[in-house]
This record gives sequence, structure tokens and C-alpha cells, in this order.
Amino acid sequence: MRMNRRTLAIGAAALTFLCGSATRLSAQDDDDAPAITARVHGTFVDKAGGAGVLSGDMWIVRFEVRNGAVTAIGRIKGSLADSVGHVLGLVDEELVTQVGAMDATCNQLRVDLAATDADVLGTRVHFDRETAGFDSRDGATPKALRVLCAAGEAFRAVPTAATRARALNDVVRAIALPAPPR
Repeated sequence: MRMNRRTLAIGAAALTFLCGSATRLSAQDDDDAPAITARVHGTFVDKAGGAGVLSGDMWIVRFEVRNGAVTAIGRIKGSLADSVGHVLGLVDEELVTQVGAMDATCNQLRVDLAATDADVLGTRVHFDRETAGFDSRDGATPKALRVLCAAGEAFRAVPTAATRARALNDVVRAIALPAPPR
């Protein structure tokens, strides 16, 4: 009898966990708005002299021209951990980084983000070079088709930094809008 109660308790706990996880996953799917995103990875020297890490995601919210270069301004969400794996804190902060190469087709956008250093949770973190992107294909009808095509044309015409930033912000605004009804 004791074995059965224990088995039932473990089964109930597992079922509760799975049901809760399924609810969180479906809620996340509904919350995922289209965005220009990148996985970000950063390193820092922790208090013990070891290599700490920051791992997370970046959602680009706008582009600007700073010192003559196109710059991405985004929000990073992730966690900061020391060299032995202790989480030092959850990250939800702004990250600013210069943009390198960029390319767009009528379906996709690719933007190279330069390596940069930034203060995160009071710690100086070095972020690696990353690639941000957006894929408009969701189902049969691409989202932001017109602005992605226009951005691709603008990038091929050797534009000024201001023209590139404007084309990228057009994409940000277009994908932030609700999808048209089908």
C-alpha cells in the first residue's frame, strides 16, 4: 500500500508539472509578437576571477544613427551567472550596439550586430558579435512583405546610414502592427 501511495504522489506531481508546463508554453506562443531578434552571449570576469556568462535574447525596438553608424537599440532578457553556475540575477535591460552588414529579401531580414561592452546588473559584460533576424513567413502569407522588399532594395543601393536606419525602422514598425485579416 505504501508503494502505491508513493507512486500515485509521484504521478500526480508529474502530471501537475506537465499540465502547468503546457499552459505556460501555450501562453508563450500567444505572447510571441513578431520582432527582429538575436540570441546574445556575453562574458565577464566574476569575483573569483573566473569566466561568468550572460545568456539571453535581444528584441530590437529601434535603430538610430550614432556617430555616423547605424545602431540597434534593443531589450535583452536572460540571466547572468558566475563561473560556477550560480545565477547572479535575471536580466531585463537595454542594449545598444552598432550594426554591421545588413541584408533583406521580401521574406527575411538579417542584421549583423557588432561586439560591444555594456554594464549589466552592475557588471561589465563583453557581448560577442551576433546576427539578428526576422523571418516574415508565418503560414502562407508573409508579414511585412512590402517593407522587407523595400529594405532589400535600399540596402543594395549603397544608401547613407540614415536611409538604412529608416528602412530598418520601417520593418520594426510594420512587424509591430497586427497582421491583416485573411
